[in-house]
Amino acid sequence: MNIIEMNGVCRYFGNDKEQTLAVDHLNFAVPQGSVYGLLGTNGAGKTTSIRMLVSHLKPNSGNIRVLGETPANFTEITRKKIAYISENMQIPHWMSIEEAVGFCKPLYPQWDDVLLQKLLQLFNLKINKRYEEASKGQRRAICIILAMCQNPDVLIMDEPASGLDTLARRHFLTEILNIACNENKTILFSSHILGDIERTVDRVAILSQGQRILEGELDSLKESVRRISLHGENISEKPAELPQIPFQTLRIEQKQNSCQWVVTDYSDEKMNQLYQKLPENVTVDVEAFNLEELFVVVDS
Repeated sequence: MNIIEMNGVCRYFGNDKEQTLAVDHLNFAVPQGSVYGLLGTNGAGKTTSIRMLVSHLKPNSGNIRVLGETPANFTEITRKKIAYISENMQIPHWMSIEEAVGFCKPLYPQWDDVLLQKLLQLFNLKINKRYEEASKGQRRAICIILAMCQNPDVLIMDEPASGLDTLARRHFLTEILNIACNENKTILFSSHILGDIERTVDRVAILSQGQRILEGELDSLKESVRRISLHGENISEKPAELPQIPFQTLRIEQKQNSCQWVVTDYSDEKMNQLYQKLPENVTVDVEAFNLEELFVVVDS
């Protein structure tokens, strides 16, 4: 069952004379119980996509559904099942954590006081700590605590770990995994910290210029995306003499005495098919990618 779905979604900014396409026919789906990561450089469409999911923006076209409802028509019950942490989220500076909890707790029937105490201890925060007295990292931690203690069915976060120190980030990511594994919650977040994504998510979408370039289970993507390099004298000058490769190609590069393909459906069987077609004087290198390398090669 998919908890979040985006189908053919487009979002423009600007006026009729000059428009900027921020999200371009975007498709992805987040299954129930998964931790899903959105990757992309600045301007890739991550924040715009997230803001549409939580009804802060409307799409110009396409369909969005979260918990079976369109964001523009969320019922009150559904809204209380979705928590959102924006990239620049703040609370009134004069509030203490206790006062913020007192404001939020009555609004969310699933509020978790046990988790509140656990997170305060993990982030080394006192309940009477005022937001204006907190450091940048502590302020981010306060916002995370207020969202997570809503005990939502869906937790949507834009760069949630931004500003946290290494230890606080580790605590946060561990708790994300505990929530997803133990309570079958659905979590979607964007991050520029690729290590956080790689340690936490089970599915990922890589966006570029508002489009989805790759999407799927993280381990499967790492297995299926490869760079295949063919080396031989003057090989780049005679591409017509090379066999047609049995892969779906994301990118083709020609260099002196070599041709390179980045393929998205690698398998040993298809590789053996290619080996059988190659001239004897051609050598082959096959390169796998970790998440950071995969992100760079897709976005380059």
